[in-house]
Amino acid sequence: MAKDIMNEELKQKKPFNKRKLKYGVVSTIIVIVFIAVVVVLNVVVGVLTERKNLKLDLTDQKYYEVSQETLDYLAGIDTEVEIAVMAEENDFLLSNTYMKMVLETMKKYENASDKITLNFYDIITNPDVAAKFSKYYNGEITQSNIVIVANERAEVLNVNDLFTITSDYYSGTSSIDNYKGEQELTSAIMTVTDANPQTVALVSLYNGSPIFHQYNQYSVLEIQSLLDKNGYEVVEVDLMTGELSPEEYDIAVLPAPVNDLTENDIKKLEDFLYNGGNLDKDMIYIASTYQYATPNINDFLEVWGVEIGDSIVYEYSEEYNQYVTTYLGQGTAPIAQIAEEEFSAGLSNTKLPVVVPSARPVNLLWDANTDRETTALLKTTDTGFAYPKEFYTPEEEAAIIEEMMAEAEGENADEEGAEAEATEAEEPTEETTEFDIEAAEKSAQTLMAVSKKLFFDADNVTHENNLMVIGSTLMLDPNITSVTTYNNAEYVINAINKMCGKESSVIIAEKDLTTQPISVTADQKSTITNVIYFIPIAILVVGALVIIRRRNR
Repeated sequence: MAKDIMNEELKQKKPFNKRKLKYGVVSTIIVIVFIAVVVVLNVVVGVLTERKNLKLDLTDQKYYEVSQETLDYLAGIDTEVEIAVMAEENDFLLSNTYMKMVLETMKKYENASDKITLNFYDIITNPDVAAKFSKYYNGEITQSNIVIVANERAEVLNVNDLFTITSDYYSGTSSIDNYKGEQELTSAIMTVTDANPQTVALVSLYNGSPIFHQYNQYSVLEIQSLLDKNGYEVVEVDLMTGELSPEEYDIAVLPAPVNDLTENDIKKLEDFLYNGGNLDKDMIYIASTYQYATPNINDFLEVWGVEIGDSIVYEYSEEYNQYVTTYLGQGTAPIAQIAEEEFSAGLSNTKLPVVVPSARPVNLLWDANTDRETTALLKTTDTGFAYPKEFYTPEEEAAIIEEMMAEAEGENADEEGAEAEATEAEEPTEETTEFDIEAAEKSAQTLMAVSKKLFFDADNVTHENNLMVIGSTLMLDPNITSVTTYNNAEYVINAINKMCGKESSVIIAEKDLTTQPISVTADQKSTITNVIYFIPIAILVVGALVIIRRRNR
């Protein structure tokens, strides 16, 4: 009886549902597989992010990015380069935001080219590492130095070199204003990989004192900086006490001597260019309104078919005037027209203007003679004119610029008022007082030119000298070259490269660190939101489908 009752109870229980078990197992497997895929995907993305530096930079100034110009340059490197950091990677990761910027920049360089390797060395526990690189470098390599090595040449950077630091003398505090890591790293790589390194003699001293007017100091420093950052080795030379040896230098730069040179000084320049009859040396002469009479320099330039006018070049047409700010103040500057395409070939953006404030006219005396030929590189339009004066003091030039500003802005069409301002600054000559801007002869004024001397040796091999003449030091004022609004820095470096046969240059603007807002655009916000919500929504949808399918079966 009890057995019958037990059998009856078993019969009344639900039979084992194999179908339900089957779908339960399947759904469980789907969930497990989906979670596994998400985990694996997350790991893969993490690895790619680390190895390929796939990170989204939302900072306003793109502090963690490098420019396309740098990426293009790095992609073309055909020499093995090592970025050797004399510190551990964690020293950067666990430090402040600025150190993380440096680390991210270096990783971008490594990922941009398979020729670049990034290595970290702890020279405290392994001091022999520094000795490995010291044989390529004259100075001392210390902790936190960044050493760029290639072709048995080395450039050494300190982390502080990658930032512009401003100190307040009165408060005793300092601030980090700009990040120039990309500038410095690219410059160092260009220097050590250059197959044709050029050494520049910057003739900036005369008997221990600056050869140029004090108002030109910022421009001269900028010329030196631009050349240095583009792979040239720049050495300051004292023209009176030093040697201008053609064995040591490839290019000589003479930045606007405020006084005339002696005949012996001129002979040093001539001997350098002549190079014992071999030529193959180049020179850059930069003129300025802050120069006294220079008859000996004028005679030297005349042999090359060049004359520097005792005037300032202005542009009458408002359309071709640009309001600019330099270290000397504000004023108008002509927008230069490219007169020779060969020297502008290779510019990353030919639409950006080249502005030439306070330029003296570079008059070409002839197109060609027996062994030399001249070429205008930059000019004004046909509405340019030269405002004549025997010598400009800063006060007189400021008055003339103020006059031009007033006319360009329509604030003061009365020429007599501007002349009165010039009179207050310093008593002008009769010629300046009577000069009529409206009636002045308008024509294209040359602002920059190059003169070439050719020589064929016994084997019919061509040797040449080049003399590049720039009519304005302010053309290379840091307030103009440091911004991306103008093409001045890139154009001048590009022209110098063309002159001496150097192939590449990269002009990079510093990144402003005075504020560091993280701004997100609408598109970026939408992308981030989609990524954040995609995974949980996908899981919910898959789960809902599984539940519905199970119930329907």
